[in-house]
Amino acid sequence: MKNLILLFTAIIFAIPFGIAQDTLTTSLLWEISGKKVKSPTYVFGTMHLIPNDDFLFPEELQEKVKGSDILVMEIGGLSEQMKAMQLMMLDSGTMFDYFTEEQLDSLFDYTEAELGFDEAKMRMAFSKMKPFVLLQLFTKDAFGENPQSYEMSLEKIAKAQEIEVLGLETIEEQMGFIDDLSSEDQVNMIMEALRSDKDDNSETRKLIDMYLSQDIDAIHNFTVSSGMSSPEFEESFLNKRNKDWITPIKKIIKKKKAFIAVGAAHLGGPLGVIELLKAEGYTLTPVKL
Repeated sequence: MKNLILLFTAIIFAIPFGIAQDTLTTSLLWEISGKKVKSPTYVFGTMHLIPNDDFLFPEELQEKVKGSDILVMEIGGLSEQMKAMQLMMLDSGTMFDYFTEEQLDSLFDYTEAELGFDEAKMRMAFSKMKPFVLLQLFTKDAFGENPQSYEMSLEKIAKAQEIEVLGLETIEEQMGFIDDLSSEDQVNMIMEALRSDKDDNSETRKLIDMYLSQDIDAIHNFTVSSGMSSPEFEESFLNKRNKDWITPIKKIIKKKKAFIAVGAAHLGGPLGVIELLKAEGYTLTPVKL
């Protein structure tokens, strides 16, 4: 369940939040400087959902948000997210037309045994929705009864401080990346998620521990090496979005002290936000949390 947890828990402590080392080389939080950047400006890697008992949001991180002129996230706050359900609906046909009979048998067996949704309930609730919705359903209980959201916590601070909130993309654009995936790719990802959940219930824990280790390259590699991933998925959902974000980020950080928060899988890797900003001539410095 590697990719779907990062992407949808929305694509999130035995391991402490900070990294004890003399020279910090990686972090979830990076300061951006140089090239007339309005300072201080930061980029932070989020996990969209995380179990309540694991959620750490240290005071120093909160203060950096409060000291910003603008909060920049993947999409511009909860008002954008509320549009998502409409965009999840199919124009015609049903979700279950995408699956073979054998796949449907496995799907309904799983949802009834693990989620309490029998075939009749599944067909009634999800027939008119796009297949990708099932990935969100599979994460329903992965983070406990009261999971925390970094995005919601950041937006709450911004509203309390009357800080502007801006999105790097609209919900329509974000959903467009999902629509670009072929129906075959979507079905394969769903079936792989189902198999992974049956075979290994520790994937969520592995991902949380990796996130809290703050090794952004490891998080990126974990995401793209999933059995659910593909070169097309990586290019569309990660690399292209990373590249598209750089131009608006450059404009924002020249004028305002910004706190930028995107999914942690977008930070690492050769085409991650950190390396792309470095290639533009900015200095990126990891900040200890």
